[in-house]
Amino acid sequence: MTATLRYRGEKNNLIELAKNLDAFKKVPEKYTESTEIGGTLSLISRLLIIYLIYREVKYYQDAGLVYQFEPDIDKEKVQMHVDITVAMPCNSLSGVDLMDETQQDVFAYGALRRQGVWWHLTPHERTEFERVQHENHFLREEYHSVADLLFKYIIQSPEVDETAAEEDEKPLSEEQYDACRLHGTLGINKVAGVLHLVGGTQPVVDLLGEHLMIGFRHVAANFTHRINRLSFGQYARRIVQPLEGDETFVSEEGTIVQYFLNIVPTEIHKTFTTISTYQYSVTENVRVLDSDRNSYGSPGIYFKYDWSALKIIVRTDRDNMLQFIIRLSSIISGIVVLSGILNAFLLTLRRNIIKILAPQLLEKTSSLPNGESSLMKPAQRSGQLGLTNELLSAANNMSVIDQQQRALITTLHNPLVL
Repeated sequence: MTATLRYRGEKNNLIELAKNLDAFKKVPEKYTESTEIGGTLSLISRLLIIYLIYREVKYYQDAGLVYQFEPDIDKEKVQMHVDITVAMPCNSLSGVDLMDETQQDVFAYGALRRQGVWWHLTPHERTEFERVQHENHFLREEYHSVADLLFKYIIQSPEVDETAAEEDEKPLSEEQYDACRLHGTLGINKVAGVLHLVGGTQPVVDLLGEHLMIGFRHVAANFTHRINRLSFGQYARRIVQPLEGDETFVSEEGTIVQYFLNIVPTEIHKTFTTISTYQYSVTENVRVLDSDRNSYGSPGIYFKYDWSALKIIVRTDRDNMLQFIIRLSSIISGIVVLSGILNAFLLTLRRNIIKILAPQLLEKTSSLPNGESSLMKPAQRSGQLGLTNELLSAANNMSVIDQQQRALITTLHNPLVL
C-alpha cells in the first residue's frame, strides 16, 4: 500500500491578507532622519493649518444669504395671532369678528378672548411697551439696511416662542374697567379678508305686549387702541411685525381706523430645520365720518388683509456639511504635500550650495561608511553602525530561512512509500 504526502501549505488569515494589501507602508522611526529644515517647516505648516481651519469655520458660520422667489402653492389655513387693547369697556364692543371672500360663518375661524383691563399702564409696562415701540419703529425705517442681520440672527439662534403668558382673571367685573383686551389665535384662509372691531351700540331686548323687541341703543365709544401683537404663522424672533407696538389715539367717536395689510409667505431654511412664517407691509388710514362731506361708514377698527402670490425663501449661501469637511481635508493635505516638496527642495539646495562653496565637507561625508557626516557625534555614528549591522544580520537570517524552506518543499514533493 502506497501513499503520497502532499504539502498543502498554510492559508493566510484575513489580518495577514490585509497587511499584504496595505498601500501605505509604515517606515520605522529609527530609519528616518530629522533635520532643522524639516522641523521648521513642520511647525510652520501646523500653524498655517490651524489658522486656515479657523478662517474656514468662521466663513462657514458667517456665510451670506440668498433670497429666492417662487409661487406660493400652500393652501392650508394660517394662524393669526392677535393681542389688541381698546380704550373702552368690553360691553361697548358690539362686534368683533372676521370675514373673508369664502363667505364662511364668522365663528368658523375661532374667537378672540375678551378681558377687562385698565387702559393706563404701570411704569414698568409703559417702559417695556415704549421699548418695543421704538425698536419696531427703527426696524421699519431701516429695514433694507438690517434685513440680512435679522435673518442671520434667526438662522443662527434657537427659536423660542415669546407669546405673552395668559394673565389671571381680574377680581373685578368687566364693567368696572375702562379698557378691553382682545387676544387669541384665529385660523384664517389664504384669501382676502377683514377683521373688524366695531362699537357704539348695544343690543336691547324689550317686551312689547307678548312680543320681544330687539333694538339697539347708542353708547359712548372710544376707538383709541394699542396693538401688542399682530402676526401670522409660526413665530420667528426678529421678524419685523410693523404693527406691534403701535398706539393710535382717536379723539372723535365717529372715526374709522383702517389697516391695509399685504402678507408675504416666508421660508427661512436653517441648518436642520425650516421656519415657515409670514411678513407683511401695512398702510394706515384714519377717517372721520362726516355726512356733509359724503364720508359714510360704520365707526370701528378694520384690519383688511390680502396675500402675495409669491413666496420668499431665505437660505445661507454655503456648502453642505460634507462639502465643508472635504474642503478642510483638501486644505490639510495640500499644506502637507507642499511642505514636503519645499523640504526636499531646500535640502537639495543646501547640498548644492555646500558642494559649490565647501566641497571638502561632501568629500569627508562620502569617505565615511554609509555616507555619514564627519560632523556627527560619536554616539550618533556608533548608533548608525549598529543599525547597519542589525540590517545585515536580519538579511542573512532571511536568506538562511528561505534556503531551508526551499529544501523542505523539494523533499515533500517526492512520493514516500509507507
